[in-house]
Amino acid sequence: MNTYAEINLEAIKHNISAVKHLLAPSARFMAVVKANAYGHGSVAVARAAVEAGADYLAVANLKEALELREAGLVSPILILTESPTSVTDEIIQYDLAQTIYSFSEAQALSCEAQKRKKTARVHVKIDTGMGRVGVAPSEAMAFIAKISSLPALKLEGVFTHFAVAEDPVDTFTAGQFQKFQQLITRLPHIPIKHAANSAAVLFHPETHLDMVRVGLMLYGLYPQGNSRRLINLKPALSFKSRVTYLKKVPAGTPLSYGCTYVTPVETMVATIPVGYADGYSRRLSNRGQVIIRGRRFPVVGRVTMDLTLVNVGEARVEVGDEVILIGEQNNQLISADEIAEMEDTISYEVICSIGKRVPRIYR
Repeated sequence: MNTYAEINLEAIKHNISAVKHLLAPSARFMAVVKANAYGHGSVAVARAAVEAGADYLAVANLKEALELREAGLVSPILILTESPTSVTDEIIQYDLAQTIYSFSEAQALSCEAQKRKKTARVHVKIDTGMGRVGVAPSEAMAFIAKISSLPALKLEGVFTHFAVAEDPVDTFTAGQFQKFQQLITRLPHIPIKHAANSAAVLFHPETHLDMVRVGLMLYGLYPQGNSRRLINLKPALSFKSRVTYLKKVPAGTPLSYGCTYVTPVETMVATIPVGYADGYSRRLSNRGQVIIRGRRFPVVGRVTMDLTLVNVGEARVEVGDEVILIGEQNNQLISADEIAEMEDTISYEVICSIGKRVPRIYR
């Protein structure tokens, strides 16, 4: 195998421990393993997280939840957005907690739970300013009262999500939390109130409440640069490949689609079997760098679907040499944050984009 992602599960466990040191002993830890655990592999990461003391797992949809259940994970799992009412049978069957913000969803869950003589566990999402989904704070008490009258329905939690928590001094987060606090003080009977994502865990400790939802920091990445001094995290993912072909080309040789790079002098070009189908973005064409034998070399020409070219000059490079796309080798580091800056995006997208055809190797 030439191209693969190496996942350090001990780093995942270390990161959970580091975050827990910032929390009150009573605060629960929800590990967010949606989107294939941010590209790291949901089942393996979820198992590691539970071993490290995660109380809850969070996913984006039913399919992701079923993958965990079918792998034998019995921990509580929250689906973070509403599911179609047509799949309520599976939600009840597999004992999943369901986010709700519409009465029809709550009603469907209640009916199915009654049929099965079980209880449907739900968390109500409150929209305090994110603007995507959720019950408006002004309507929340009436909504909660209405669903509380439904049989076989257990209102286990209520939560909100912050829009700009990575900014320690922005007042918008304080405003969101104030709206949420005004609501939850009237809901002492609901056992789990949660609001804090990774950034809020660091910058807004007052928002920790009964549980925190940690995604980015679980994987050893920081909400923003300054947070490195607040917590010591270990990146869990390295993205690697190998040199599969070397060729010496003369000055004036155009490379790859569009001939966007022409060699200024005679040089050695290495072919790497990774491309945008694997999650190595086309936006890195003529600007990305890789590490080979502890040295950085530039990506030249356009990144293609399956292959990328690297100008290694006169360096001693051989077919089979390891290539670091994201990660560390001989004290040289290319981080997901560095890649994100070159792509004009965020580290979340970089790691989530690593494709399914890239094997995950766990250690």
